[in-house]
Amino acid sequence: MTKISTVLCLLLSFMLGSCAYDKADEIAEPKVPCTTPAVVSYSVSISPLLDKNCRSCHNPALLTGSVNLEDFSVIQKYIRSGELMGNVKHLPGYNPMPQGGTKLSDCDIELLQKWVDAGAPNN
Repeated sequence: MTKISTVLCLLLSFMLGSCAYDKADEIAEPKVPCTTPAVVSYSVSISPLLDKNCRSCHNPALLTGSVNLEDFSVIQKYIRSGELMGNVKHLPGYNPMPQGGTKLSDCDIELLQKWVDAGAPNN
């Protein structure tokens, strides 16, 4: 191979290799919008979400995580400090929860945030 054909081959392979579609989110399935209720209820929405994702570790019987999320006053403490949302959103400086598990869905996080923004009522 001549020097020119080698350069052309390298240039062509570089150009073809860089043709990857770099906007995967545009070709992925469209994101389904979350449907959160107008008023988020602790008893109807939040407590079941905590049962499903958190209380298997954060309960008084097992308490592997030193945080009892069955006690509403404890939950309020972690809401006021920002820890609850920092942990479930996996923000820097917080402990990603659920520990060793998959991050909560965007819709679950949105539901929690809406409840927190409403003052986290015990309703």
